[in-house]
Amino acid sequence: MSYPRTLLLLPLAIVLAAPASAQDWRGNGRFEGVVTDESGKPIADVAVKAECPERGGGTTLKSDKKGHWVLGGVVACSWNLDFTVEGYETRQIKVTLPSESAQIPTVRIALKKSGPPPELKAAADKADAAYKAGRFAEARAEYEKVLALRPELATTIYQQIGFSYIQEKQYEKAVEYLEKVLAADPANVQIRAIAAQAALEGKMVDRGRQLLSGLDETKITNPDVFFNMGVNFFNAGETNDAIAYFGKAITVDPKYVDAYYRRALGYLGQGKTAEAKADFQKVVELQPEGDMAGMAKKALEQIK
Repeated sequence: MSYPRTLLLLPLAIVLAAPASAQDWRGNGRFEGVVTDESGKPIADVAVKAECPERGGGTTLKSDKKGHWVLGGVVACSWNLDFTVEGYETRQIKVTLPSESAQIPTVRIALKKSGPPPELKAAADKADAAYKAGRFAEARAEYEKVLALRPELATTIYQQIGFSYIQEKQYEKAVEYLEKVLAADPANVQIRAIAAQAALEGKMVDRGRQLLSGLDETKITNPDVFFNMGVNFFNAGETNDAIAYFGKAITVDPKYVDAYYRRALGYLGQGKTAEAKADFQKVVELQPEGDMAGMAKKALEQIK
């Protein structure tokens, strides 16, 4: 394929012309400054963009850990300086270097911490209000707006969207979003447990098992987490898994009466009468009175 000769020559002309003006701001002058927050604490890694409009060029440098920066090797000029760093409002000032030999005072700049953009705060407030009011589809729409404005908040947004789907019992969608959170934070025990429970409640047993396989159970101190897993497995007809998770709840809390009762029912369904009898007796021992004790006593009378 051939190209017009003028098109091929144009970039070369630009390249050849650029150096003549690009270095006009270079000289022997020098000045420096310090960037702090409003309390006087130095701010590191502030981008200091310096431009000399009279010469049509400039450079960008960064402050060190003491907030100090130096602009050296420059011409005398009325320099435009832009100070930018995440978490603080951008600030622009003009500094005049009257001659290359001039020594001007240290430029001291204090930056104000920045708040969220108004549209971000509005979307976040609407999302939270809609969620609390049970308008979950509306909440998700507002969370998506927040995500578009602040992509770095993705894991938090995905979590909230996942929770909203759980509230609507849309478990497959809930797991989809919670797995996005886990992709960024695989060690998040709380989210992994919630995602696994949502999968089980949605009858996605294999997906629930897969999520549970990556769960660090040593970090779970609340027996309800294991008990709820057991109930979900039990309701899905997965008795072996149910019995195992009721046992894990009991390990965390040896006085967890509901776990003994549910495990007894699981054993009874498997024809393991000795194990069922032992758990029913434990129920009566821990809670001698009440409906559960009454049902356990009746079951013990019927077990032979």
